[in-house]
Amino acid sequence: MSKIAIIGSGLAGLTLAHQLQPYADIHLFEKAHRAGGRLASRTAGPFQFDHGAQFFTVKTPRFAEFIQPLIKKQVIERWDAYFAEFAGTEKVVERQWNADYPHYVGSPDMQAFAQALAAPLNIQFNQQITHLKQQNGKWCLLHQETQIANDFDWVISCLPARQTADLLPKEFASHHSIEHTKMLACYALMLGFNDAPTPDWQAALVRDAKISWMSVNSSKPSRSGGFSMVIQANNVWAEENLAVDDERIKQQMLDEVHRVSGLDIDKVSHIDLKRWVYANIPAQTGQQAYLDNTLKLAACGDWCIQGRVESAFSSADTLAQQLILELS
Repeated sequence: MSKIAIIGSGLAGLTLAHQLQPYADIHLFEKAHRAGGRLASRTAGPFQFDHGAQFFTVKTPRFAEFIQPLIKKQVIERWDAYFAEFAGTEKVVERQWNADYPHYVGSPDMQAFAQALAAPLNIQFNQQITHLKQQNGKWCLLHQETQIANDFDWVISCLPARQTADLLPKEFASHHSIEHTKMLACYALMLGFNDAPTPDWQAALVRDAKISWMSVNSSKPSRSGGFSMVIQANNVWAEENLAVDDERIKQQMLDEVHRVSGLDIDKVSHIDLKRWVYANIPAQTGQQAYLDNTLKLAACGDWCIQGRVESAFSSADTLAQQLILELS
């Protein structure tokens, strides 16, 4: 049985591991202390925040089939938010999300989706892989100059495009394409309120502003604790302001929340900020995944398709089907 290393345990890495488990000996390596990537959540006192992916939708039968067991277990639930769209400070669209086009979230937080997938897998946490080396026809994984693991027939990167380009050797067949794939940054501002405001929406898309998204995180199903909001920055603005210190970013985003929505930001009792260097990417026209049969290296991720949760699944699913043919 082939031995495969998967680097990164976001949704792409988790999907790939589940698809390939019947065909190979799978080992995942994750630099963080838990799986999930941007399926991320945190708690601060009474407040809960999904500070990465806010929700996801389902467009393909393959993804619908993949998540169905988790829906049955209520690890994934539908979020029927009242949605608004702002153009600057003007509200231009309002509608109720419902079962006609479901919007899903992890339950009791977004992280739960990833944790349920990660539970049965062989994952080594706190292991950052920075280099690959071939030895006797097998791949070795290294952190700096320290060997972490060896004797892999295949290595697959499920990291963001920039980190994948840094990890894979220049000889990788699609290295040039990956190297020139540009992901955009994002800031996630987390706000907790002891004195809850009363916006007339629960999820809001924002155009023509420094922020692009506002949500009442505590309105999602099975959330506990106080009134919480997550605000996401406009990707272009975030990219232009990556070097700005966190306190200035917080204040500028708070000012935008007040300007766009009119919410009283003086009532905020908890403020935190997450800087995502690799967060989003527009729709791509290239391959859905990358495979080099000669070197026995591969790569996948949402960045191959578009910065969406389902794109991470679809890229990994595409690569899995290609690799199963190689492994069978």
